Amino acid sequence: MKRWKTFLLLGCVAVLAIGLYGARLIWHGFSTADEPSYLETTIARAARNLAIPRNARLEANPRKATPEILKESRESFLDRCASCHSQDGSGQTTVGRNLYPKVPDLRLPQTQNLTDGQIRYIIRNGVRLTGMPGWANPHDEQSDDSWKLVLFIRSLRQLTREEREQQVVTASSAHYVGSKSCEKCHAEIYEHWRKTPMANVVRDPREFPDAIIPDLSTNTVSRFSRDQVALVYGSVWKQRYFTKIGDDYFPEAAQWDVTHRVWRPYFVANGSDWWAPFYPPDNMQRPTGPTCDGCHSVDYNIQTKQVAEWNVGCERCHGPGSEHVEHPTRGNTLNSARMDYVRANDTCIQCHSQGRPLSSPIEGKYYDWPVGYRAGLNLRDFWQLEEHPLGQLTFTHFPDGTAHKNRMQGNDFVQSVMYRRGITCFSCHDVHGTDHNAQLREPVDKLCLDCHGPMSLNGPRTGTLQEHTHHKDGSPGSQCVACHMPKIETTIADVKVRAHTFAFIYPVMTDRYKIPNPCTSCHADKSTAWATEALRQWPERSPWRME
Repeated sequence: MKRWKTFLLLGCVAVLAIGLYGARLIWHGFSTADEPSYLETTIARAARNLAIPRNARLEANPRKATPEILKESRESFLDRCASCHSQDGSGQTTVGRNLYPKVPDLRLPQTQNLTDGQIRYIIRNGVRLTGMPGWANPHDEQSDDSWKLVLFIRSLRQLTREEREQQVVTASSAHYVGSKSCEKCHAEIYEHWRKTPMANVVRDPREFPDAIIPDLSTNTVSRFSRDQVALVYGSVWKQRYFTKIGDDYFPEAAQWDVTHRVWRPYFVANGSDWWAPFYPPDNMQRPTGPTCDGCHSVDYNIQTKQVAEWNVGCERCHGPGSEHVEHPTRGNTLNSARMDYVRANDTCIQCHSQGRPLSSPIEGKYYDWPVGYRAGLNLRDFWQLEEHPLGQLTFTHFPDGTAHKNRMQGNDFVQSVMYRRGITCFSCHDVHGTDHNAQLREPVDKLCLDCHGPMSLNGPRTGTLQEHTHHKDGSPGSQCVACHMPKIETTIADVKVRAHTFAFIYPVMTDRYKIPNPCTSCHADKSTAWATEALRQWPERSPWRME
C-alpha cells in the first residue's frame, strides 16, 4: 500500500510540476529569444544523442587533418554553416541566437566530446525539432564532405584551462628558434609561407643576389653602390635600401617605385610622420631600428639591436617556439584563431597601423612600432592608434577618419561594422600564403559573397548582385571592392592601396571633404553632381545618404 501511495505522490508532484510549467508558458508565452532551461537542454541533448545509431557513433573518421583538407572544409563550413554557427563556431549570429533551441557553440565540450561518428551523423541527418538541417545526399553515402567538416569542427576546440596555463608558462620560458624549425611538422604551410611578401620583406643581397630589383647605375636621385646595401626592404610597391654602420642600419635617400619603374627620393620630412622632428634631418642619422625594424622582424631587441629572425616569421604571430618544437601541444604555442576577436586582430594591427607607443621616448629614442608587445597580449597596453580630429585633412587621415596613406589597414578596420561584428583579418587573408592577390583566401568577389550574398541578412538586400551594383556582372563596377574598398590610400607617388573601412563614400563627401569617391574615380570624365543624380535613380538607396 505504501508503494502505491509513493507512486501516487510522485504522480501528483509530476502533474503539479507540468501544470506549473504550462501555466508559466501561458503567462509568459513562447519566444525564441529565451534561453532554454537546464532541464530542456539536458533532455534535448540526450534525445539527440540517443537518436544516433550505435554503428554511426562508432564510425572512425577516414580523413586526416591536413592543411589542404582543413582549408577545403573551412570553405564548406563558411558556405553552409557560418550563417547560423558563425565563422568561429561560436553560434553568435543573428540566426543562431534567435533559434530555439539555440545553436550550440561548437567549440565547447558539449560538441567536442562527441565522437567523430556522432558529429558526422548530425551533419548528415540534422536534428529534429531544431533548425539543424540534414546535409546528406540520401543516394550517396560517401561522396559528401561531412568527414572533412568533422575535422574542421575539431579544429575549433577551445583551449582547456590547463592549456591556457601552459601558454602563460611557455611565454616566459620559451625562446625563439626561427621559422625553419617549423618546417619539419608544417612542411606544406611553410612552403606556402616562404614565398609570401611577409617572408621576403627584408633580404640580404649577399644571400639573395636577385634581391635588388632595379639597375643601381640608373639611380640619379642619390647614388650608392651594391656594396653599400646591407639589407633590401620591400618588393611589391617600393624598394628601399639600408646601409649598415656599426650595429645600426640607415636608409639610403633613394627608393625604387616598383609600379612606375623609376627612382624617387626617400626622406621623411617634418609635418609627416610624428617622429620626424625628434631626429636630425639626415637619413644617416635616423637608424631603422626605432622606425622600421621592429615590424619587419621577429623579436627586435632594442638594447642589443639584434633580431631573432628578419621578416615576419612564424613566431611573430605564434610566439617563441622552442617548447612547441620539442614537444608540440596546443598549449605551448599561440593561435590567433583561438583568441577573442580583439586580440586576434591585434596580431596584425600591431604593424598594419599608424600610431605611437604609450610611453615615449623609450630609453631616449622614439619608436614607430609597439615596443614590448607580442602576440597574445593586449596591444592597447603598448600602442595607441594615431589620433584624428574629425573634419580635418591630415597626413594620415581624410576628414571623415578614413586613412590617407598606406600601413593603416588597422586604423581603418577598427572603425568598421565588420570589426564590431567580430570579423578578423584572417577571415579574409591567409598570411601562410595563397595564390590570390593580397594573400586572400579566395578570389575577392567570391570571398565577399561568402557572407554577403543576395538577400543575405548581412546585405545586399537585393535579389541579385547586379540589382545591388547597377553594373553588369563581370564589369569593374560590379566588384565589391570597387565601391567598398576603393584605392585611395597612398603608398608611393600616385600608387594607392585599398581602404579597409568597407564604407561606401558618397559623391557628396568628395564635395564637402575632398575624399575620393568610387563613382567619379572610375567615371573620371563625370562630375560628382552626375554621380549623385545617378545614385538617386537607384531605388534601394536612401535619399538621405545622398545629401
